[in-house]
Amino acid sequence: MVGGPGTVDPRRMAPTLTFVFDPYCARSVAAAPSVLELWRSHRGRAAFEAVHAGTATARLGLGPDSERSARAFCALRAAAPSLALPIAVELHRGERLGRSVLVDIALRVGLDPARVFDELRRPGRRERARVELERGRTLQLGSGPTLLFEQDRIVTSLPLEQERLATLVESLLAQGATAPECLRMV
Repeated sequence: MVGGPGTVDPRRMAPTLTFVFDPYCARSVAAAPSVLELWRSHRGRAAFEAVHAGTATARLGLGPDSERSARAFCALRAAAPSLALPIAVELHRGERLGRSVLVDIALRVGLDPARVFDELRRPGRRERARVELERGRTLQLGSGPTLLFEQDRIVTSLPLEQERLATLVESLLAQGATAPECLRMV
């Protein structure tokens, strides 16, 4: 026992669920509501992160643009880090990102739009967005969204099927099991 009775074992970290998303991917759009529901019901028992992994590139300024949405995501998340997951879900609405859409997203998640625009204008925001996309693409498994469960330095990808996902996460959190142990139980 590390540290004696009544102390927290520093090796036993709180579980983290990381949603690696692409707001322009149909499978990511389909999975987002289930992941948001997990956040709503379990955010007191686990940390939640969201990482942008988009690959869309606008041609001649038309169509989806992952770098633009990553800049918006980074600015919104910088204004309210604890709301990263709801912000990611908001980006899945498929709206073309512009000033009015960014204001609407900020208001829907309870942020001051002026603060978000201040974050968007910060020096280095474009570079931070590129780093975000690079990190997301590194964490992403395959071409779609990924939900990663991490506990005790063990990282496992969880299935994104809505009915199985809720049961699996509840089991992981209730038993304090590491992801591989729980996956064997399902």
